[in-house]
Amino acid sequence: MRDRHPIPNVKVVLLHPSRGGQGDEAAVSAAKWLRDHGIGVVVPRAFAERHGAALPPGCDVAEPDDVRSGFDLLIALGGDGTLLRAARLVAERGIPVMGVNLGTLGFLSAFGASQVLEAVKAAADGRLVWEGRLRMTVEVWRNGAIWSTESGCNDAYVKHGVNPRMLELTTEVGGHKMADYRADGLIIATPMGSTAYNLAAGGPIVDPGTDVFIITPICPHSLTHRPVVTSARSQITMRYTGPATVGTATLSVDGQWGESLEVGDEISVRAADMPLRLVPPHASVFSVLRHKLGWSAANHIHE
Repeated sequence: MRDRHPIPNVKVVLLHPSRGGQGDEAAVSAAKWLRDHGIGVVVPRAFAERHGAALPPGCDVAEPDDVRSGFDLLIALGGDGTLLRAARLVAERGIPVMGVNLGTLGFLSAFGASQVLEAVKAAADGRLVWEGRLRMTVEVWRNGAIWSTESGCNDAYVKHGVNPRMLELTTEVGGHKMADYRADGLIIATPMGSTAYNLAAGGPIVDPGTDVFIITPICPHSLTHRPVVTSARSQITMRYTGPATVGTATLSVDGQWGESLEVGDEISVRAADMPLRLVPPHASVFSVLRHKLGWSAANHIHE
């Protein structure tokens, strides 16, 4: 179990709703409750332009890229994708993030769709805690120099571009060669991201309280290539070696950021210095799997 840290004296909250629909409605309700109880509220400018008339007086407005400090908690109202987008804004600043799930599975959110007011009341009452979640720093090296850098909470993966061709990817862990993959792509995931693309590709589900990376090939040519779990203390390097006729391959981080790759590019993945400060779900990831993916024996039909 990771250490839990209290989030006391929440005075200013940033609301980050999903794009339209239920997320907007939940954000308006949360803003009204918070302002009624003397807590400052910051909302994205695009949201304020859509719902300015419905917002209570005194809400501050900011461009998402400018939201870096000046508040104590970010509340993401939507699905796991909304929470990941929100985390990109503040994770490096050490600002805690709390999710209110308005989607379906919601592996990352602390509260459900019917608990919006309960969530903001818990924040106001100082009843929230955060746990650290492993993040990754991803660098693209081209011609011996850093070409681009990004960070992520869930995963980084390389896939073919427009032309669906098999890629060749040489992979090292901690400076030691691990494998030459011929596959549709390769995923490197954190434990928090193990239930995302990694799970769909046949990778393992890993307890989010661990500090490991998961390396999972996507449709590998060799049946002996299986997912591997390695210490997050070890840097992972992927080298895109071909084929030259495949066209451009693509690197994606958390499904939020992408980079076109050229043959010869190297992608390094290591643990980020600052973890994500996440208000953890009340239910464990295994409880979500049991109840929402039908892992409970009660969902089986007995003959």
